[in-house]
Amino acid sequence: MKLTQLFPKLVMVIGIVMALAGLVTAGAGIYVRSFVTQQLASQNITTPDDATIPNEPVASIATALSMADIIQHHAASSSGGLTYAEMGRFAVESGDPAGTSNSELALLDANGKPVANGARNTQLTAAGLVTSLSLSAMAIGVSYAAVALGLGFTLLGIVFAGLGYALFGLVTPEVAERFGVRPITT
Repeated sequence: MKLTQLFPKLVMVIGIVMALAGLVTAGAGIYVRSFVTQQLASQNITTPDDATIPNEPVASIATALSMADIIQHHAASSSGGLTYAEMGRFAVESGDPAGTSNSELALLDANGKPVANGARNTQLTAAGLVTSLSLSAMAIGVSYAAVALGLGFTLLGIVFAGLGYALFGLVTPEVAERFGVRPITT
């Protein structure tokens, strides 16, 4: 094989590999979107009446973020606006959601043990749910980006392969003849 024919063939191979990689990436993006949406839907979560998107099943970016927002809103209401890190581990006699981490100042149960701060536990649960819903929304968004990137690479690969074939035509008399052009070499 002539060295002048090697480069165009290499360009064609690179184009084909890029096109195939793009198809695999787009397929992976479609799979991830389907998987995350299915996982969200399988939880049978419906947004409450006071959410920004009320009474809708949570199975999309918008509904997942709406549910995360309303969970955070309700948790903040029950904790007086305090975050998990700002509250003590134990409840206090006054019922203040700030609580205390000092077991000697804590409200005691019938056995004389400190009572857990329920508002803090609610904030912990809310933080986990908000994080999960936000990550699900982000995963769906990234899957759309993967599909777009995959399609872009596929098109770019097709262009590369076509460019390689055109270059091959410039150096190979048989191919050049098909296009009605005169090859560079004879």
